[in-house]
Amino acid sequence: MNNVVVLDACTIVNLARIDEGDFLEDRVRPHRVFAIEEVLDEVKKHYVPSDKASKRQLHMAPYWGGLTKLENKDVEELIEPVRALSNYSKRANGELYSSALSLYLSRMEEEKVLFYTDDYPAKSDFRYCFEYQQMGYIGDSVDLLLFLYWTTPQEQFSKEELKKYLSALRGEYASKLKELQNTIDKYASKLTSSKKEMQRRYQMEGLVKDLNSRQPLTEAIKKCQNYFKDDKSALGKEINMILGYFKDCPIIVEKVGETLQNIEKYGIYRI
Repeated sequence: MNNVVVLDACTIVNLARIDEGDFLEDRVRPHRVFAIEEVLDEVKKHYVPSDKASKRQLHMAPYWGGLTKLENKDVEELIEPVRALSNYSKRANGELYSSALSLYLSRMEEEKVLFYTDDYPAKSDFRYCFEYQQMGYIGDSVDLLLFLYWTTPQEQFSKEELKKYLSALRGEYASKLKELQNTIDKYASKLTSSKKEMQRRYQMEGLVKDLNSRQPLTEAIKKCQNYFKDDKSALGKEINMILGYFKDCPIIVEKVGETLQNIEKYGIYRI
């Protein structure tokens, strides 16, 4: 099977960080994988290798999966039509260029394109454009792992390996969750014993408790965002910076959990 795949920066970064050796990269290579110049510039800017990553992985991240790079200028004339159909008001970023690239490839290759991004607002923004123009499908890193699993011969990608990589993906986001909890705890510990600050301490301890509870993570994150949004202190700014990472994290974390349960219940059909 030789599918047309477009990757966004966040997906490349996530899979490059959790890849062990070239395992996932080798399972991507049989497909026709593309990325736009704007996306690869973002990868070079934001990719931080995992603790186990080698210097080679750091150097190779923008070329992960043997992908083919297209220049921004190759799809420039499609930016405004895609923007208009998607009612997209943000600057021309990686997600917009990738959607334009998907439209371009769907016509040039005369095939449906599989576009993978972990930017959930972007998925929502461009979904109608993909449907209306019959360009293909938008998924995330979880979907990409499932796709690589069933398109790879069984002896080369086991169910246990799939579960391992899904768990590793969740771990990427979980490490940021722990950092958020620790930073809020640090902030609370620095408050004085005055009545007002003691009240704030109890509120922050409640937020950390919510992050550890069984309630949906999206709700706990939203409480934190609302609480710290106007905090201009050094630790408040640090917390808001970490919270910026969580715009898609709760959805991915919860989706991985649901997917792992479904794999045990129903499996994934493959030939």
